[in-house]
Amino acid sequence: MHYFILESILEKGSFICLLFATLFSWAETTFTGFINILEPKSIFRFKSRMFVWVASLFLGITLITRWLISSHAPLSNLYESLVWLSWGILSFGLLSYRKETIHSSIVASFSSFALFLYGFANFSLPNSMQAPTLLVPALQSNWLLMHVSIMMLSYSYLFCGSIISLIFIVILYTKKKTTVSIPNYLPLHNVQKISFFKTLDQIGIRSIASGFCLLTLGILSGAVWANEAWGSYWSWDPKETWALITWLVFATYLHLRLLKKWDVFQSAIFAIFGLVNLWVCYFGLNWLGQGLHTYGLFLK
Repeated sequence: MHYFILESILEKGSFICLLFATLFSWAETTFTGFINILEPKSIFRFKSRMFVWVASLFLGITLITRWLISSHAPLSNLYESLVWLSWGILSFGLLSYRKETIHSSIVASFSSFALFLYGFANFSLPNSMQAPTLLVPALQSNWLLMHVSIMMLSYSYLFCGSIISLIFIVILYTKKKTTVSIPNYLPLHNVQKISFFKTLDQIGIRSIASGFCLLTLGILSGAVWANEAWGSYWSWDPKETWALITWLVFATYLHLRLLKKWDVFQSAIFAIFGLVNLWVCYFGLNWLGQGLHTYGLFLK
């Protein structure tokens, strides 16, 4: 019973920390302004980063606690995957780049997205889904942890990289710049702004590249599991099909960005298209509940 009490405390603590991380990071974005990109002396900066760290810690402990309660990896339904994705976005989207120059708009966007996911999981999904349950027979496999965890981590990285591209476009249009080359659309004397956009671009590419590699591994492990469970490596299930489409979209992005040398503006626009596609793959198909990937009301 003490595990249930601990989980309840952690869930409330996670939500409160995400809420304050979002409020402080947006306050920092609003009051410090774009000019002070590299200024660390914001009264909101320490507080927003602190709440991000604590929220990530609470979410991680929540997943471990739920694992202990249910005796299986917390990856069996939509609620658990939303908690996992919220944790992944904070941990791999922010904490992995803690040594980089991270503008408050990135913290605000990531924490807002994590808050939305976690809030939806706790306030919109039915209590029957939120309660820990036993695995259905089809999910009682050693492949569950490997396949679904890799897919969720790939979604985390891809969401982070795509959101960074969205931030890039928003800031660019906010500053009323219209050309596409970094040295052209930013004043050459403003080294800070140029450095910021280059850093933003590099973080976005690294996030999408990491997510793409994990997505590839996730799809391959899913195919092996599908053959073990259903006797076929590929059945053109809606979830499988859209995962393949998602893979092709981000493969095209990396090809155009790294090999064809697309500029950052065009690449960011394409990444936003990838963000929409990824959202349909993760949430849209799950919500419709079509196909074989619907265990426990929408796996992954």
